[in-house]
Parts: sequence; C-alpha cells; structure tokens
Amino acid sequence: MSEAPQEVPEDGARPGRGPAAARLLAIAKTALTQQYSVLVYLIISFIVAQSIVVFLHYRTARLNHQVQEVQLARDLYKEFYDKENGYLQVANGIEACEKLYKGDGGKFGHLQMNQYLGFFEDLGLFIHPEVKSYIARIRKNFDQPDAFEDFDKVAKAIERDPRFVRLAQFAKTMCAEKRDEGD
Repeated sequence: MSEAPQEVPEDGARPGRGPAAARLLAIAKTALTQQYSVLVYLIISFIVAQSIVVFLHYRTARLNHQVQEVQLARDLYKEFYDKENGYLQVANGIEACEKLYKGDGGKFGHLQMNQYLGFFEDLGLFIHPEVKSYIARIRKNFDQPDAFEDFDKVAKAIERDPRFVRLAQFAKTMCAEKRDEGD
C-alpha cells in the first residue's frame, strides 16, 4: 500500500508549510526560468564559497591557537625546570615553608626572587604569604609602590574567585604551623 503523492497547489504551498515558503519557492522558480538564472546561480555559488572560506578560516585559527597553547606550555615547562633559572629551587623553598629572602635568613638573593616573581607575574599565578612579604618590603624600601602591581592584582582576583578559595586559603595557612614553631 503506497500512499498517493500529495497534490501541490498552483501557488507552490505544500501542506505544513507557510506562505513564506510558498513565496520563496515561487521566486526560485521564476528566477530559474528567467534570463537571470545564471546570475542567481553565481550569487548562490559565491555565498556558498564564502561560507566555506569563513568556516575553514575559523577552523584553522582554532587549530593554530591550540598548537600555540601546547608550545607555550612546553616552553614554560622547560623554563621553569631549567636548573640555571632557579625557579624550581624557590618553589621548593615555598613548599617546604622555608624562609626565602637572604635578608630574612633564606637562601635566595634579590635577583633570584625578582626573576621568580617576574616569571610568575607573566603567568598570572597567585602568591604565597612569604612572597607577599618580600613584595611589600620592595615597595617600601625601594620606594616603588607599584612594584609587581599586576602580580598583586591577579593574586587578589584569584583569592576572590570561588573556584580557588580552598587553594588560596591553603597557600595562606600551609606554613602557619612552621611560623608558630619559630616564634
């Protein structure tokens, strides 16, 4: 039992389709039967081709961005773990709750601390209380109230971000026991 094909009214409207579809169909039929059919074909082809170009550009840009992110991550990893830079040693000192700056009894000089801060300022990572103390002294002692300002802004923004509240709280308190023992 096959269904009989539905008849299409002369206005081109089909059951279930509105008058807009009928008008569009009528325009298409007229355009294709007129002398402008080549022009309509060219316009439609141009629109399709441009849509493809835009899609491919977007896709290529997205893939290029992903490749750049991977390369950046690799470069940062190499730089951080390069023994000559000393970043890893400062990070280990922070994790071990040790004094950092030589002036406070730590093992890192002014240059090493500034290199470490510069590296992480570029990354926009939040800071440890021991590092905050160092920055406060730099600002005061060298009359540089704006020193590491961007670093500080990012640290405060991260501390306010609900996703990082626990991590920021841990960074503030992780060495509290060791500081209490030293007092």
